[in-house]
Amino acid sequence: MKKISGFTLLELLTTVAIAGVVMALAVPAMKSFVQRGKMTSYGNELVSAIQLARANAIKNAGFACVCPTTNAMDAVPACSGSNDWETGWMAFSDSTGDCVFNPADATPDVLIKVMDDDGFDNFTVRNNNSSINSLDYIRFNSRGVPVQPGGASQQGMFTICDERGVGLDANGDSITRGIELSGAGSVRSLRDAAKLTSCP
Repeated sequence: MKKISGFTLLELLTTVAIAGVVMALAVPAMKSFVQRGKMTSYGNELVSAIQLARANAIKNAGFACVCPTTNAMDAVPACSGSNDWETGWMAFSDSTGDCVFNPADATPDVLIKVMDDDGFDNFTVRNNNSSINSLDYIRFNSRGVPVQPGGASQQGMFTICDERGVGLDANGDSITRGIELSGAGSVRSLRDAAKLTSCP
């Protein structure tokens, strides 16, 4: 008679224990990887909105604005007047330069890009410069330069974080993203946590 071999109880328990240890190590790393990907995607959307607004202002020799909004998906969204950019944002051409979206103007304002907070509601986005957060919008002139209504420059750093704040993960990777707007209107993404401000 042929002998049938199998696992002993000890071998089975050892295998289960090893699998448990591997899962315990892998799950946090996978969660961090997914979170990093979402944060990068979120930051890229804001960079895109800023770049599109700037390009629109230059192309149309007029004004274009980017501002936070809480009703991005409404037929006529509006700037929220808040420095809480994680609620969503909108970019639009602005015929009057007041950064108030009004599609009923004599020369109608036109939406360029909108972003709501769907799927990104655990992030915080703040700007560290009063030239932006005192107005709660970015305003580009016809030369693509971000300027306040009085003509003073706008520039600053947006910091994107989650509940972990600013810093590094266990692997030494930044858990925070930065978006830097220069006084000339160029925008770039940063991952260097040392260059980023605190983020609530």
